[in-house]
Amino acid sequence: MIKAIAIIPAKTDSKRLKKKNLRIINNKTLVEHAIDYAKNSKLIKHIVVTTESDEVRLITKKYENIILRDREKSYMGEREVADVYVNVMQELEPQLLSGITHVVGIQPDHPDRRTKVDDLLEYVVKNKYDDLVTVNSDGTRNGAVRITKSGFVKHGVMSRRVGSHLDDCTNIHSEDDLNKAEKYLSSK
Repeated sequence: MIKAIAIIPAKTDSKRLKKKNLRIINNKTLVEHAIDYAKNSKLIKHIVVTTESDEVRLITKKYENIILRDREKSYMGEREVADVYVNVMQELEPQLLSGITHVVGIQPDHPDRRTKVDDLLEYVVKNKYDDLVTVNSDGTRNGAVRITKSGFVKHGVMSRRVGSHLDDCTNIHSEDDLNKAEKYLSSK
């Protein structure tokens, strides 16, 4: 049985597009799109938002059952996001991790995901993957969603057997990217 925890790394120190995770598309911040994506899952049992931002904390408080974690300064900047996932899993209370089979990393800067998170989780289990990351239509990793067996993340070991699944969503880095994602979301 799949029982997942979602981790949404919602920092606001972006260099290319300032405070991009707080930018608004279709009346929601990118953080809210990520939270809603996770909340639409029947397989995600806990949602963790990690941030250094008071603005993100306020947004997160509008939602029920969100675990809010402060993001340490050493996990800011261009730090590998997998390190953030490991840090969160190692600091969570053991009772929250009981029975958790998978960690779902959800990047806020991909608001127009095309694939439901439960479909991705089922795909991972069906194919017996240890790790899965979404890719763009050209096959490059976009990191919109990364799903990893929880034991690997908890122990700081990333898997060797990585699957991929196409989700041609927009990776927000510029105004043009915001407009592209908004156009897609408005057409749904």
